[in-house]
Amino acid sequence: MQCKSQWLVFIISCMVYGKAQKNIGAICDDGGFVLEAAFTVAIESVSSEDDPYEAKVVRTTPGDVLEAHYAMCSVLEGNVFGVFAPTNEKALEHVQSISDFLEVPQILVDQSVAHNRNWSAINLYPNHVTYSQAFADIIGNKGWEEFTIIYEGAELLPFFDAIFALQDLEAGNEVLMTVVQLPDGDDFRSHLQTIKKSGSLNYLVNCRRETLETFLQQAQQVGIMSNEHSYVIMNPDFQTIDLDPFKYGESNITGIRFFDPSVEAIQNYVKSINAKVAELSEDQIPEAVTENGLTLSLALMYDAVMLYVAAVKAMALEDGSSVTCESGTGWAFGSTLLNNLKTIATWNIEEGYKETRVIIPAAEIEGSESMKGKHFIVLTALSAPYGMLKESPKKLEGNDRYEGFGIELIDELAKMNEFNYTFDIQADGVYGSLDKKTGRWNGMMEKVMDGRADFAITDLTITAARQKAVDFTSPFMNLGITILYKKPTKQPPDLFSFISPFSLEVWGWLAGAYVGVSLLLFLLGRIAPEEWQNPYPCIEEPETLDNQFTMANSFWFTLGSVLTQGSEIAPIAVSTRMAGSMWWFFTLIMVSSYTANLAAFLTVESKFYAIKSVQDLANNPYDITYGAKKGGATLGFFKESDNLLYQKMYQYMDEHPEYQTSTNDEGLARAKSTEENYAFLMESTSIEYMVERNCDVAQVGGLLDSKGYGIAMKKNSPFRQPMSESILQLQEEGKLTRMKDKWWKEKRGGGACADDDAGSAEAQPLVLANVGGVFIVLAAGSGLAVICAIFEMLVDIWLISHRENMSFIEELKAEIKFIISGSSDTKPVRHREPSGSGSGGSKKSKVEDEESHMEVENNLNAPTPSERSVSHHSRHTLHSRRQSNAVQMARMRKFSKATY
Repeated sequence: MQCKSQWLVFIISCMVYGKAQKNIGAICDDGGFVLEAAFTVAIESVSSEDDPYEAKVVRTTPGDVLEAHYAMCSVLEGNVFGVFAPTNEKALEHVQSISDFLEVPQILVDQSVAHNRNWSAINLYPNHVTYSQAFADIIGNKGWEEFTIIYEGAELLPFFDAIFALQDLEAGNEVLMTVVQLPDGDDFRSHLQTIKKSGSLNYLVNCRRETLETFLQQAQQVGIMSNEHSYVIMNPDFQTIDLDPFKYGESNITGIRFFDPSVEAIQNYVKSINAKVAELSEDQIPEAVTENGLTLSLALMYDAVMLYVAAVKAMALEDGSSVTCESGTGWAFGSTLLNNLKTIATWNIEEGYKETRVIIPAAEIEGSESMKGKHFIVLTALSAPYGMLKESPKKLEGNDRYEGFGIELIDELAKMNEFNYTFDIQADGVYGSLDKKTGRWNGMMEKVMDGRADFAITDLTITAARQKAVDFTSPFMNLGITILYKKPTKQPPDLFSFISPFSLEVWGWLAGAYVGVSLLLFLLGRIAPEEWQNPYPCIEEPETLDNQFTMANSFWFTLGSVLTQGSEIAPIAVSTRMAGSMWWFFTLIMVSSYTANLAAFLTVESKFYAIKSVQDLANNPYDITYGAKKGGATLGFFKESDNLLYQKMYQYMDEHPEYQTSTNDEGLARAKSTEENYAFLMESTSIEYMVERNCDVAQVGGLLDSKGYGIAMKKNSPFRQPMSESILQLQEEGKLTRMKDKWWKEKRGGGACADDDAGSAEAQPLVLANVGGVFIVLAAGSGLAVICAIFEMLVDIWLISHRENMSFIEELKAEIKFIISGSSDTKPVRHREPSGSGSGGSKKSKVEDEESHMEVENNLNAPTPSERSVSHHSRHTLHSRRQSNAVQMARMRKFSKATY
């Protein structure tokens, strides 16, 4: 169930069954059954035999205006007595418009200030002014001299009216108050960290129920829930939160509740709701209300039904409105019933329920906060794009002389609130700062405080000091301080840029893999029996075998794979082929990755950034001077900040007043200047406007803070709320965004600078995390190849030992000894089979071999008939052939002397 109390639309109708029965209808768009169950239980509680009531409920899809329309028209046909607004804002406005036109009363049971313009609405929820005053009293009793207001949505701002009034400098109330809005989503840790760094220990929190528990958990995580910290929770459903996980931090957490959940009547009400939910949900899993989970919205549901039935009985009404959506006239008794609802009774904790009827004088109900028909002086400054002189060949007068974002915003607000205005220009362009010696403000702030202007609008930043002096509307623009500096210059290409696609770590691992696999192939070549081959196929029983995987050949084989050139060496054994295949796969991935990333490095143009952040600017590596607007909010931010880095920067700017400018345009000119290496600190929105029109400067780094621009008015002004509501409406409708695009990117030369940085982010070298997987595959394959080679060697030794009837262990030792020696790329053949039998067979074969070798030698050395007839100039060729034959004979003699 959502924390925000749902607004249920009750259609109170009277459908006569004889004379006794009356139907009370409701339109539910909360998407569940809890509110419907609460409504039905309340109807059953007021029903009796003498005066029976029956609940008639119409469910609609949450936020579906069309369904709400049809549901409203459907229930109106049953002689309704009143309408209670739906939960969705758009559906609420639509149903309210029908209710207003037909003069059918409606009741709300949720915190809302959106119904002020609707005469037919009455809200059982405490008024935001009274509600705010209750918490102002709590804060006063606690004696807080500083605290942070933390709220979730702008719609909750009216509930801080009395809280903001605590900052009354004229009355001597100097309360340090900071306002923080929680971001969208469910992660508030960064904002809570900022609050923690500010040193604030007291917090006034107003957010939805489902957000509240998450907020408290994250506050505990960032360390602002110790015995030093104190919380006041404004949500009336605070009692439904389980606080056990937070009690060990020993924070003081204060909240309020409108009823005691331990009262028997309340517990019975909860049980009845749960029983009805189970009945309504049928096959679906019921959404139960816990013992302490009764929200204020559900409690007010019961009170609303009681109140309405009491009003109907007091007027002795038997027939409903008898109006439909097609009716041209309203209900004659609608306004009378509404007045009865407003005056039927009061309740307080001291006296309880008390019937009363109060006549309010007309002078008191006059809309003192209404802006309709009034005329205001609006102060602005000629600061582009907020306020500018209009370019026109004709002579212009009055408000027609000005244009800009602020000018258009005031015009929209005037149309929405139906007031008139005249612009006044702050000639010196001073927005206003406090002179601590005299205690007086200057500039635009002074005129607003003195009443010489009703409103002030420009790029006027809402600061804590200004908030104490004047009231601000809700921010119409959010921004932060950042750096304006020259655009980064193009960096000349690096002579060794071909190394860039891989990080140094990857290059190191690649070199290690190359050496490791080369040594592995050399070792596998010595282990695998099949890699030892007969070098002379014409000799069936050689005395030695050759191995192609010498140390040099192993490194050559792997190098050829890396360079995609291959080599004349081809693995023979299963193990060497497996290792070679893994290496080829490895090189395929690495070479492909290198080629792809090299293309990125060659096509992306590198740029030289003298500074990338405020830290770089403070360290000043390239003798960059920097400053801000003299007396502006940006300079004040650095002055008041408790951040050591910002304090260092303020000290620098304070010691060099020549770097402070009188206007933002002067700062832009100095930042663009080729004669000065200057960076200008200013607000991000102004920088956005400048870089759209000045292509040689850019915004550097992120935002140093978060703030907003607001419309200033005199303290405790009655116009703050309607102006804030109108600004929020413009934001929701997207008009403020369209206005910003218009004045930033379209008007007055906007969009002149193409974003040449778009899509040109610097290419990044691949790190080990990008290609680490292929190294793992290579290592696994190499390990498997080693296992395979050892298996091949063991099988070969086992076959030899059985064939020669020798010890397997002895043969294994001899083989391992030869492998470890690594001294030769030739391997003597052990256990050659003799050509004859018997003991003399060996000697005989040796003699025969010797004779055979001598015969071959003679035949090789003897000249052939053709050689005898060759001319003198061919003798050199014959000599070379004889030398080659002599080499072959020497090798054969070497074979005959083998010991095996």
